Amino acid sequence: MTKFLEALGGKLAERWLALLLGPSLLLMIVTLVGTVLGHRRWHDTALLLSRLNRWSTEPALRNAGTLVLLLAVVLTVSAGLGVAAGALGAAVERLWLARRPRWLARRRQRRWDAAQDAFNRALLEAARAENSPAAAERAQDLNARRNRISIARPVHAFWLGDRITAVDTRLWETYRLDLASVWPRLWLILPEDVRAEITAARARLTAASRLAGWAAGYLAAGVVWWPAAVIAVGTALTARRRARVAAVAFADLTESAVDLHARALAESLGITCEGKLTEDVGAEITTMLRKRT
Repeated sequence: MTKFLEALGGKLAERWLALLLGPSLLLMIVTLVGTVLGHRRWHDTALLLSRLNRWSTEPALRNAGTLVLLLAVVLTVSAGLGVAAGALGAAVERLWLARRPRWLARRRQRRWDAAQDAFNRALLEAARAENSPAAAERAQDLNARRNRISIARPVHAFWLGDRITAVDTRLWETYRLDLASVWPRLWLILPEDVRAEITAARARLTAASRLAGWAAGYLAAGVVWWPAAVIAVGTALTARRRARVAAVAFADLTESAVDLHARALAESLGITCEGKLTEDVGAEITTMLRKRT
C-alpha cells in the first residue's frame, strides 16, 4: 500500500507539474520579461541580461530563507494561475456550447438554409442530367459546403456547439432515440475501451478550452509587453483548432457508440430488437427511459 501511495503521489505531482506549474511558469516568465523591457525596448536582450545579473548579485537572494519564501510564492502564484486558467477555460467552453447570442445563431441558420436549398437544387439537376459527372460533383461540393457550416441545422451561436448537438439531432431523426435519456444507461453497458476513448476525447476538448484560458493570460501580459499579445493570438488559434478536432472526435465516438451498442441496450431493457435498430424500437426505448417525463 505504501508503494502504491508513493506511485500515486508521484503521478499526481507529474500531472500538476504538467497542467499547472509548466504553463504558469512560462506565463510568469513572459510577464516578468515584459515588465522589464516594456513596449519601447521590447527586444532589448542586453537590458534584460543586465537586470538579471543585477538581481543575481542581491544579498537577499543568497539567503536560504528568502529562497524558500520565493519558491513558495512562485508555487502559490503558479497554482493560482492554473486555477484561473481552468476557470477561464470552462467559461470559454460554455461560450462555445451556448445558444446565445441569438443573432449569431440566426445568422448561421440563414447560411445553412441557403446552402441546403442550393444542395437540393443541385440534386434535382443531377437527377435530370442522369449521367452527368459535373452535375454530381457540383452536388457533392454543395453538400460539403453545407456540412462545413453544420452537419445538422444550426441552433447554436458557434460551430462547436452545433457539432456536438448534431449527434442528438441525427440519432433522433434516424432511430427516434432521445440521447439525453439513453446515454446514462448506455454508458453503463459500454465496453471499458470504448468508454476510455470517449473520455479521452472529452478530456482533449477540456484541455483545448483551458489553453484558451492561458491565451487570456498572455493577452493580459500584452498590456505591458506587446509581443505577449502576439503569443495570445497564436495560443487562441491553437486552442480553437484543437477544440474543433476534439469536438469532432467526441461527437463521432458518441454517435458511433450508440450505433454499435444501442441494440444491446434494447436487449438489456427487455425490448425485442431483431436485426438492425429501427425507429419503432428506438421510440420504445425512448418512451421507457423518459418515464412519462
